[in-house]
Amino acid sequence: MPQAKQILEFECSQARTITRKLNYNDPEGNEVIKTHFLFILLKNLSASIPTTPNPRQPDITAKPCKQMLETLEQEPEYFTDCNRGLLLIAEKVYFTNPNAAEKKVVIDFGADEDGNPRGGLVDGGHTYAVLLEKMADESLADLPIFVTVIEGAEEFATKLARARNTSVQVAEKSIANLELEFEGIKKSLGEYSERVIYFENESKGEDIATFQIEELLALLTALNRDLYDKTTQPTIVYTGIATCFNKWMNKKNRATYEKLYPILPTIVETYEYLYANFEKFALSSGTKKFGNINGIETSRGKGRNKKPVAVRLPFTGQSVRYKLSKGFSMPIFAALRFLLEERDGKFIWAVDPKEFLKKHGDKLVGQILEAHTREYGSNPNKTGKSKVLWQNIANAVIIHSLEERLANK
Repeated sequence: MPQAKQILEFECSQARTITRKLNYNDPEGNEVIKTHFLFILLKNLSASIPTTPNPRQPDITAKPCKQMLETLEQEPEYFTDCNRGLLLIAEKVYFTNPNAAEKKVVIDFGADEDGNPRGGLVDGGHTYAVLLEKMADESLADLPIFVTVIEGAEEFATKLARARNTSVQVAEKSIANLELEFEGIKKSLGEYSERVIYFENESKGEDIATFQIEELLALLTALNRDLYDKTTQPTIVYTGIATCFNKWMNKKNRATYEKLYPILPTIVETYEYLYANFEKFALSSGTKKFGNINGIETSRGKGRNKKPVAVRLPFTGQSVRYKLSKGFSMPIFAALRFLLEERDGKFIWAVDPKEFLKKHGDKLVGQILEAHTREYGSNPNKTGKSKVLWQNIANAVIIHSLEERLANK
């Protein structure tokens, strides 16, 4: 397959765009999602669409592919209507000649910290594999392919990719569990291990929120000082949770993750301490109208159907009256890696993270929320993705931690 590209241009025979507000409950919210419905002829379809958001590798010999190939070869006129087509996520979509009969659409999939396309094919992997097989068939050159592209509101796109990844990545996660890959994590977590979902359809039998193993690996990635020093920031824990799973699965990285295993219980406790006290820290910093901040959800519904939000944290069981964007919590949590130091091949807390947050949490939260309002237009996605903000928070933690250590000498 040709190398995936970040930006692709297609000719499309038909196109329609639908725009909707991301937060329909927020009358002042201006963040929108655009969904583009396109018909692209097979001859104009690119062979370089990124497929990384869809971790399952399609098998051209599998039954779904065989059925699609049979339809293309015997009844191609029914293929378009009998197939769901391709679903893509992208950072930006625009039309270079919107008024022409044959429109040209440019799709920018964005790039991650390594320069690889962030977006791409989310659903339709088997369909795309079949179309690549038949792309050289001149008799199918004018076959219209239904392509849906979701643009904008990257947090939604990330959640979409995560949801689709969860459904297609089940085999990887379940196989890893069967091969006892998670045993070190389970042992280190102790009783907290029961709060983690390790494989498909695993039920804990309790009415309590639970952590997916991918989310736990994101916390470990955020604190991994070997992978992220003071000049590099682990923004992927916000923008691409599946990437954290892949980093951990990479055997070259496993040893550095294992350095964090002994302090796993305090890691999850620290994250939930930050989450549960975020409102208190915000109010102490002088923040007004906490519940009105875009990215903090305190109620759902309208009118008589309006209900307060209640979140029960999975490990400590604390109840919180708001749902918090990880774009606010993760930059602070990741910066706490500078409270760690390595001893005898393992990471330990050189400064107690909860005590540190008690002293400095208000300043860090205030810094996040001020930047959120003044620099990022109250857009939690922009706030969470800003490497500049992550760096500023990291610098603040480094300075405060040095002060703590000097004071304790």
